[in-house]
Amino acid sequence: MIRFSRIWKLYLIFTIVLIVSMTIGGFILEAQLKRKLEAYLQQEVLVLARIISDILPNTENPSVLDVFCKKYGEMANVRITIIKNNGKVIGESDRNFIRTDNHLKRPEVRLAFKSRIGTAVRFSDTLNKNMLYVALLSNKKEKVIRIAILMTKVKEIENGIMIFLGLAIYLIPVLAIVVSFFFARFMTFGGEGLFKNSKVQSE
Repeated sequence: MIRFSRIWKLYLIFTIVLIVSMTIGGFILEAQLKRKLEAYLQQEVLVLARIISDILPNTENPSVLDVFCKKYGEMANVRITIIKNNGKVIGESDRNFIRTDNHLKRPEVRLAFKSRIGTAVRFSDTLNKNMLYVALLSNKKEKVIRIAILMTKVKEIENGIMIFLGLAIYLIPVLAIVVSFFFARFMTFGGEGLFKNSKVQSE
């Protein structure tokens, strides 16, 4: 049976506690970072929606609004949809992905007509991908401008930040483990001799 000295037992406990703390902290940090990024992205997209609302052509002609949505959608690399208060789509940046069902069923659109602003993160049946949707009721209160952006963009930003944070968060504890290992080793092998010499000198 292997017996550990008191120093090595303390080192083992310290290492286990540190690894568990790092793991839990990493999960908490990642969850917090994701929420912060989503909130930040929502605000940025909302600003874009307000700009679109101010320059939106005063028409319900789909051919005009489609060209408008396509132009600004390509510039901002987002999908833009204009929806009437009856749920009908009258403008779309990409008609290949539009569905003919009533868009008042969409939670972000329904919320926008009720409270002026609506947001949702959900799976898009049209694109088969998770999307962030931000909907804004236009100034004339008869149309909603909805902007959609792929959630993969949030993940890309999150991954980039987590690489740098991971180095800072995990590298320091790893160095602490290494230092404590050599300290425990010194106390076990070098420290005992040092204590013995001190005892002899005192005698």
